[in-house]
Amino acid sequence: MVLHTRIRKAREQAGYTREKFAELLDVSVSYMAEVERGRTGVSLKTLTAICNLLGLSADYLIFGEARQEDELLADKIRRLDRKYVPLVERVLNELLALE
Repeated sequence: MVLHTRIRKAREQAGYTREKFAELLDVSVSYMAEVERGRTGVSLKTLTAICNLLGLSADYLIFGEARQEDELLADKIRRLDRKYVPLVERVLNELLALE
């Protein structure tokens, strides 16, 4: 499996239509379709946005393997009640801003 296939499968598993996914990424639907078909590449900015939106590591999307630590943390976040996700995101953003 390659990058574009992993992006499409992850989007579908997350329950996003291509239209909603493109809207959340602030890109056109036609561009997203081209990315998912492997006809065009993605910028680092778009790849980062895709990773953030889907809660995936770039390692997974690019290489097909998530780092074990990333997967363990992502699994913990996925198990949280959805109402706590904004809080976790704010805490992570604050910690990243300290660096």
